[in-house]
Amino acid sequence: MSQEQPSLSQLMVKYPFAPQSRKFFDKLPIEESFSSAEVLKQTETRLLSSIGRVRYEPHVSELIEFSSFFVSALVASQDTYLGQKFAEKEGDYAKRLFIMEKPQAKPVIFNECFGVKMSPGGPSALGYDFTMLVEDYLVAVTRFELTKLQRWKLVNQALAGGVVYLMDNGANDLLGDLSERIVYEGVKNLRKVPFPKQLFSLRDSITPYLPPPKVRSTRGYLYVEELLSHPVSDGRHRLTWMVLAPYLVNVKKLEEGDAVEKIRVFVAAKGETRAMKRFIEYNVRRAKRNGLMPPTLNKLKTEHPDLYSLLPKEVTRNRTQTAG
Repeated sequence: MSQEQPSLSQLMVKYPFAPQSRKFFDKLPIEESFSSAEVLKQTETRLLSSIGRVRYEPHVSELIEFSSFFVSALVASQDTYLGQKFAEKEGDYAKRLFIMEKPQAKPVIFNECFGVKMSPGGPSALGYDFTMLVEDYLVAVTRFELTKLQRWKLVNQALAGGVVYLMDNGANDLLGDLSERIVYEGVKNLRKVPFPKQLFSLRDSITPYLPPPKVRSTRGYLYVEELLSHPVSDGRHRLTWMVLAPYLVNVKKLEEGDAVEKIRVFVAAKGETRAMKRFIEYNVRRAKRNGLMPPTLNKLKTEHPDLYSLLPKEVTRNRTQTAG
């Protein structure tokens, strides 16, 4: 690794998902990270640790330790299970480091990591250590969808005068959960980045330790095959992003290019435009990146009756095959 890089701050090393950490990594020569045997070895250990195969020990070199986080995220983006476990492990690790921080440093770290203000102090007699304005609290928990967890719903927080009060343990838990979510969000975003050839062997060395992907039943989606054989004039945009793209990449498991071509054949039967081509490509990538699944025929009829009404009779005549 080059020795002429600017020095890393401790915050960057401990919390590599913070925005300033990403900016620093973007300035590093990426090829060096992908070709460094030490970075790749640390990445392998980091990923195996996330699925419980080895015990993780931080590298003595802060730059190698720091770089291994980003290379790990890139490899983890190739498998949903690995991505989730990696995010969980990194969230837990960040929480453990945060627990050991000095009380006066915690609000600064929280703000640097999530761009949300946390202030020290609270009603000491009641044991509160930190405060957040309700608006700031809601920004944090809604942006990262923590409101899906009962623990972080506003109604379950100590609240008075537009201020949320947190004990030290609560602040630690909040940072851990937010860290997990921001790491996983980053991993999902990396799915749309071309995967470097230099990391193929590393990815393949991790794969044998991962559970096989769940086999999805295709019974509820038989109507889509029928639809592909009967192009329609109306509703092609909605059918593309809601039905065809999710079906071809996440049920049929086609490569993106093959999925795009199949949808283009479907829409071209009624007159494709150049704008439609870009729309198809975008939605195929989107479906793959987010793991979107198409609705069953029954669900389409119930929740999107206007779109269902546009389907040819050849598709809708045998609804019993697609119950679900």
